[in-house]
Amino acid sequence: MALGRHVAGMVMCATALVGTSVGWVPSAQAHGGEAVVCAGRESIAFSPGLTLASRPTDVTARAAYRCGGSGAPGQVLTAEGRLSAHSPESTCVTLNSGRARETVRYGDGSASEITYTRSSAGRVAGLTVVRMTGTVTEGRGKGSAADRTIALLPHTLPTACLTPEGLQQAAGRVQLEIHP
Repeated sequence: MALGRHVAGMVMCATALVGTSVGWVPSAQAHGGEAVVCAGRESIAFSPGLTLASRPTDVTARAAYRCGGSGAPGQVLTAEGRLSAHSPESTCVTLNSGRARETVRYGDGSASEITYTRSSAGRVAGLTVVRMTGTVTEGRGKGSAADRTIALLPHTLPTACLTPEGLQQAAGRVQLEIHP
């Protein structure tokens, strides 16, 4: 029963992520105690590539964000995110990472360093949906909670998981929320 609720929540999350990424919907406000919401596209590289066998994997990602809630109502700020993580046991089916670190550089010159300490992943309607939670450890929003959701499609056919090289790249929509 709990697994069914978890999958249903991931479907709703993936649907919301795709919907907000297609038509930008900034949050109401930002610094005065309200969330900053960033959405965009992300490309991810896996080294070594993901296969059906569990093995340690390094993950690097680059995201191009559009962020709302950065002060003035209706203001949209571009940002770039760079994420690095190490997963002790990832496969094409279970992409999990114990810890990850992301640096977000905003178009106004400010930055946020985010450490993610929890993640979960699942497959929903052909997408791999990864949810990460953590804390802003430095810069803009220091001390705030951060939630990140990625809906990924592989760059190659899923049969890449059956090769010795494995699935080496994926891309998709990403949403980052920083909560005060």
